[in-house]
Amino acid sequence: MVRKERIAELDLIRSFAFLAVVYQHVIGVYIRKPGVDEQTAILYGMLFHLLKFAVPAFIFMTGLVLFYNYEERVHYPSFIRKRIKEILIPYGVWSAVYLSLAHKTPGEGHSFWEWTILKSILTGSASYHLWFVVMIFQFYLLYPLWQRVFQAVRHWAATRSRLLIAVTVFGLLYGWLVWFSARYIPTHGFRFGVAWLDAYWIKYRDRNAFYYFFYFLMGGFAAVTLAAFRRAVRRHWPWLGAGFVVLYGYIGYELLRDSGSGGINLNVATSLKPSMFLYTVAQLLLVYALALWVGKWKGSKWLSLLGKYSYGAYLIHALVLTYLMKGLNAWQLFHDSLFGSIVAFALCSLLSFGISFGLGKLPFGAWLVGAAEKKRSAPAAQQKDLPHAG
Repeated sequence: MVRKERIAELDLIRSFAFLAVVYQHVIGVYIRKPGVDEQTAILYGMLFHLLKFAVPAFIFMTGLVLFYNYEERVHYPSFIRKRIKEILIPYGVWSAVYLSLAHKTPGEGHSFWEWTILKSILTGSASYHLWFVVMIFQFYLLYPLWQRVFQAVRHWAATRSRLLIAVTVFGLLYGWLVWFSARYIPTHGFRFGVAWLDAYWIKYRDRNAFYYFFYFLMGGFAAVTLAAFRRAVRRHWPWLGAGFVVLYGYIGYELLRDSGSGGINLNVATSLKPSMFLYTVAQLLLVYALALWVGKWKGSKWLSLLGKYSYGAYLIHALVLTYLMKGLNAWQLFHDSLFGSIVAFALCSLLSFGISFGLGKLPFGAWLVGAAEKKRSAPAAQQKDLPHAG
């Protein structure tokens, strides 16, 4: 098998995305504290918007890595077995940890309790952040389907004009889908009338991979045009920056408009709405350009290391944040204020990374935090396959 170039900037993007996820969750804690004034709440909301690229970035990277390494064919049994070992097993371990710490009681008998556990694992509801793993794994599970779609589009879009048409069509389709999610379903109470369809497409749509498909295919197009893609984001970053600023202002206006009079409602900042879609695409391209620039700095190796252990750190960080906030509240240290949120973010990030790094060095570490680091001698098709979540 021909070895391909290692895409070094992806570890940096993973680290950016992981840090963004941690601070989002820290903001979620601090904005709900009693006594937060309106100006601070607005600032938290605007910071929250700056961090919303995280989940789409992981989906984008998943698409980029998969189409880069498995563009033509994939041996599905070994492919999916590897993902079960490196993604689902650590997810299952930490789901069990979070469920055990929730101190829930069986209530209606063992069969009900077993169903509750199974439902929590299937829906990623054992903890508030685990939905992401359920969602991202669907791209691995259905990769042969996405691969066929992508290959058909590539075959048709052989010219630049056709490629532009294809991207536009996918963008319009995705824009309609997120409009359907954010505007139509809530206002019209739309239902299919079939339990599993209502669950997958409506109730749990935030963890339905099809609601994020554009970012996955966007990663695929970046993978098959990698050199040109890098040149484009380097060359056009001023235009991307201008579009980002305009869209950032607009989604900020939406946040203030739709939050109501009760303060800032972070649920308004959902990724599944048209304005956030356009904003996120611009932001993702800027983040990629930033990673290319930061990668030239020698100190970037520490951020790259964080990126390699980001999946385990992601699984762990909600637990770390819970006990960290208990300690800060008990000691009356950094438990409120914007500065306190920054301190909590830094401590949570460092502790989560440290635990993930330490567990990853154990003989069975891959079962706890995924395969953080690959051997350099491995073929490119076996390298950097994990999303290292967010």
